[in-house]
Amino acid sequence: MRQGSFVWYELMTDAPDEVQAFYEGVLGWTIDGAAPTSDETPIDYRHIRRADGVDQGGVLVLTADMVEGGATPGWVPYLLVDDVDATVAAIVGDGGESLMPTASIPEGTFAMVTDPGGAPFYLMTPGARDDTSAPPSPVFAMNVVGAAAWNELVTDDVDGALGFYSRHFGFSDSGTMPMGPMGNYVFLAHATQGPVGAMMPRLSPDMPGGWRIYFRVADIHAAAQAVTALGGTCLGEISPVPGGGLIVHVLDPAGAFLGLVGMPASAD
Repeated sequence: MRQGSFVWYELMTDAPDEVQAFYEGVLGWTIDGAAPTSDETPIDYRHIRRADGVDQGGVLVLTADMVEGGATPGWVPYLLVDDVDATVAAIVGDGGESLMPTASIPEGTFAMVTDPGGAPFYLMTPGARDDTSAPPSPVFAMNVVGAAAWNELVTDDVDGALGFYSRHFGFSDSGTMPMGPMGNYVFLAHATQGPVGAMMPRLSPDMPGGWRIYFRVADIHAAAQAVTALGGTCLGEISPVPGGGLIVHVLDPAGAFLGLVGMPASAD
């Protein structure tokens, strides 16, 4: 992997028990129970594992102070970088913002930033691994059930965002799909991970901006039914996308947006 690879996904939530049941039922994940906290480690952080045993991401339980500071439920990606501090400085110098200073844990060094349009994401330099016999399994894998299958940035300035992510993370424009009055849907590629997602314009002031993560399911119709049964909301109908897939936009029980992507039942 290299600078700009998607290497982790974090769900920020203020309703950990409700979303645990939701994601385990919809995506087949296993999410750890409450993590012990102390004065030294005040954060309740819970790991997510896919059905194949791979660590897919984490759940950050929002504290009252975080919520008071403006944190809201949502999914945030982590991008691999060679040097967290240097990348933070470059991003701030290019119109972005530092939201959380650099910190280190056994798993690596990380910081939280925004792009110039205000979309938050993390930077991550993994720590040294004890077992170097094989690389870790990817958390972004378009065709793996339970993995992130698409990363979509909603922004007020697609051209500016494309330039920003190209300069700092090696993303490139891999084609454009016109959407009529809604503007263009610009596909993104990364030098190591290949096709990784797309950028699209924010369609109205009420439409939230930022990164939107889509996760693959084996049966999208069954998953959509589970969304409703487990306290989530489907935002519209299941819809086809180029390539023969199907998607549906979803809010989890705490209001975090995600997408589900799958194939028609006859193709599963």
